[in-house]
Amino acid sequence: MADDNTQNPSDDNTPVDPNARGGQLGKRDGHVFTIPPHPNTTFDDEAFLTLLEGSISLTMEEKKRVIDAIPRLKIEQINELIKIFEEEKEKFSELEKEFSDDVEKLKKEREKEIEMGEIKAEEETESSAEEAEAEALRKKLMGE
Repeated sequence: MADDNTQNPSDDNTPVDPNARGGQLGKRDGHVFTIPPHPNTTFDDEAFLTLLEGSISLTMEEKKRVIDAIPRLKIEQINELIKIFEEEKEKFSELEKEFSDDVEKLKKEREKEIEMGEIKAEEETESSAEEAEAEALRKKLMGE
């Protein structure tokens, strides 16, 4: 074994996470965000979302602001964001090697934000459905 304190992956019995992405949050089923229509620009929405949602440095609120701004952005600005997200991914990938515990802690914080956001969205959807059911029942009872 080499002197550089690295482990050969085959020496480790820990299963490899198929959703792990170096320098980014793990890949999820589906996307958290939906890019609104952007008739003035053409770019790879899927790749953009993957980079944005995988960003470790941005909070959910900041990611939402980026999504909301997309229809107003020029293609040069979109390309600059993609470049920044790619650079961030590379930098965090390098930092993971040296400061793995710190980067993992930050990743867990961001993943928790995403989970809380998903729970909140689910609750809002359920609440809206319950309100619609109550309104329909009220109309039925009032003979409307």
